[in-house]
Amino acid sequence: MCYHGSKTYQLDELEGYYKVVGEESIREQWVPYYHENGFDHHLSPILTAEGLGLFHWGLIPWFTKTLQDATQLRIRTLNCISEEMFDKPSYRDSLKEGKRCLVPMTGFFEWKWEDSKGKEKTPYYIHVKDQKIYSAAGLYSSWKDKATDQVYHTYTVLTTKANPLMEEIHNSKKRMPVIMPREFEQDWLNPGLTQEDVLALCQPYDSGKMEAYPISKLITSRKEDSNVPKVLERVETGRLF
Repeated sequence: MCYHGSKTYQLDELEGYYKVVGEESIREQWVPYYHENGFDHHLSPILTAEGLGLFHWGLIPWFTKTLQDATQLRIRTLNCISEEMFDKPSYRDSLKEGKRCLVPMTGFFEWKWEDSKGKEKTPYYIHVKDQKIYSAAGLYSSWKDKATDQVYHTYTVLTTKANPLMEEIHNSKKRMPVIMPREFEQDWLNPGLTQEDVLALCQPYDSGKMEAYPISKLITSRKEDSNVPKVLERVETGRLF
């Protein structure tokens, strides 16, 4: 599943890509990431039908009762299996209300198991060719903590079955994020889509339009900061795709 991403864009690049104008508060709070660990639940710019806003990664449904419940739940809602989303209570209301979003990315990270015993794995950086920014499909929600009246805006990234490239890399679960082709981005935000329309858009992305290469194990280091340019550097070990 996709729990590690790269978002190295600036706000003005997002505004140019989506042809929207973001609020100044986004510019003040947004910090680009070479490596974003989903379990840190950072704020990121997300595009909804209403425009750009800042959301935390890890969806919290509106019906969540306490902050403790929300903290535990959002660990499990970083990703949403698109084939099952209409059957899951956590996502049901977001889908019913047309709360679909685009998650701007510059790349993501996944690990390939190199042995059948599952002891040796190689990290890879994957991105869309000839396109710095691309959109992962997502769902969003807003939750209010009744104890403090604080509102949390959150999102989840949808996943689908792996394309041939990702089958080679993510060779354990064989999944990948739903990457929305640019020509369908505005369609995804249309609140009037039917369930069949939504599912039809959640397809594996064309392998020929993607590139992947092995990187160092800095990304999993507990001693060094992985949010640095070096984390994206190609290494000579492992297979290139």
